[in-house]
Amino acid sequence: MTELTTYEGGWSKVCRDLDNHPQIKILHASQGELDTGFTDVAASWAALVGEQEVKAPAALEQCDLRFRELGRQWMGEGRPYVNGEFYLTHLARAGSPGLGEEWIESWTGKELFPSSQLRVIDCHPITGTGHYAALRLLPGGDEPEIWWVAEPRYGAWKMDVGYPEYLEMLQLTKGAFSWQFLFTRAPLDNEEFEGVRDRMENMLDALPVLFPEHDYKPLTERFSARSSDRCS
Repeated sequence: MTELTTYEGGWSKVCRDLDNHPQIKILHASQGELDTGFTDVAASWAALVGEQEVKAPAALEQCDLRFRELGRQWMGEGRPYVNGEFYLTHLARAGSPGLGEEWIESWTGKELFPSSQLRVIDCHPITGTGHYAALRLLPGGDEPEIWWVAEPRYGAWKMDVGYPEYLEMLQLTKGAFSWQFLFTRAPLDNEEFEGVRDRMENMLDALPVLFPEHDYKPLTERFSARSSDRCS
């Protein structure tokens, strides 16, 4: 049996912490075998981009995750109410969203690009929100961007994190719904984002109680700054 790397073991612990928590109910668990068909993370990246010349994310080798699939859908059983979902696949097998070519337009309308540039790295297949995070493979070889696509209600947003940072924040938040908006320029103080803001408040109240071994102060500070920042 192939042994887990330290990084993969960290993700297994994230899942165990959710599975074994007395105040969390697991609604669905996905945990596939390790996909060892690629020699290393460089080979996985090459399989993802194909013939395109796209620079790999910085520190990619530090977050190589070989599970064919890994995910949890969960809900807290206390108050404040918090729930979440994440679903990861092997990087080499990340696919484009949708069945055909579509156009992704940013919330601000300042960017428009084909969905074929996106490779989904995290989504909500069980809850079915339709929201997903994706690498945007930029023409010209630049390092990919991370986009949070929450259409149709909340639009599409470029995130202020790279691929390794996204995974780091996903571990910390356990996939609590709406955490991604903390790392966008979404106008959280606007009325149309009231539901997002409420979910964030519940998350930041509940997670420090559920997982006191983690430091959520930076997220709380970011939320405070983002809520008072009129972004466009």
